[in-house]
Amino acid sequence: MPKILFYRDFRRFTGGDLKVWDYFNHVRATPGWEPYVRFYGESAWDETNPWNSAREHVLEPDVALEPDAHFVSGVDWRQIDGAVRPDSPIPVVNLVQHVKHADTSDTLLRHRFLPHKAIRICVSREVAQAIEATGTVRGPVFTIPDAIDVAWLERLGSAAVRDLDAVVAANKQPEMGAEVTARLEAPGRRVELLDTRIPRDRLLDRLARARVAVFVPNPEEGFYLPAIEAMALGTLVVCPDCVGNRSFCEPGVNCFRPPWEVDAIVAQAEQALASGDGERLVEAAHATARRHDLAGERAAFQDILGRLDELWAG
Repeated sequence: MPKILFYRDFRRFTGGDLKVWDYFNHVRATPGWEPYVRFYGESAWDETNPWNSAREHVLEPDVALEPDAHFVSGVDWRQIDGAVRPDSPIPVVNLVQHVKHADTSDTLLRHRFLPHKAIRICVSREVAQAIEATGTVRGPVFTIPDAIDVAWLERLGSAAVRDLDAVVAANKQPEMGAEVTARLEAPGRRVELLDTRIPRDRLLDRLARARVAVFVPNPEEGFYLPAIEAMALGTLVVCPDCVGNRSFCEPGVNCFRPPWEVDAIVAQAEQALASGDGERLVEAAHATARRHDLAGERAAFQDILGRLDELWAG
């Protein structure tokens, strides 16, 4: 059975780790393929590491494995032997999760890996457009939009008591989030600021309990999973333009998408809180979330796995 080897430097559970875990499970669900994962760096094994439930697939440091394919994301590229990295003799699947892979000022120097031959899967069309615009990409580029477990999130949302008017999720921009929160607070209004990293289950709980979720992400994201998760939870979304959310955050259709300014974010958050049109937007957001279900992501990836040798040879 062909083996595909994943790599992870797991410090804390992030959206990037979640998507690699999802793709790992896509391979587990694919007949004829066997996934393995090798951890490196200062990887943690706390309760948030999802591979705790798949330890039989985890390679110990001293265990050698000759895989039939590599799966890398971010700087996992460095785990492939540098002597063969630019032109690997076996297929390399590269999950590209951020527009910063095309940014020559990126401190992680992720753009240096674009000339390496790979079969690239981009988590949004904006990421695909960014890396293709560099003119340095070698190998086919596919766009498979990030997906979520829609049914599970819908159950969480339907079971929640909406006891918060708004949640401001701003762990990436805590100062801006604090300013937005202060301006939204009003007598009788229940607003909660999330300005630090918290466990994912706590984040989803707060999003499910809020009528409105106000996100303050980085100005540039690859996709921004929390916004689509909030849509599945049935929460009205206010999320400024962060590049990677343009394909699913449609202003006036399923959410509010203000410009990247505090005044605009606050103004549109106030509109959301007062909106008599919220039910229509939430319903449209639900439909958007359902188009991003894990089953579709899995099918698209399995199609690539079925043509891996052909794509690599091409």
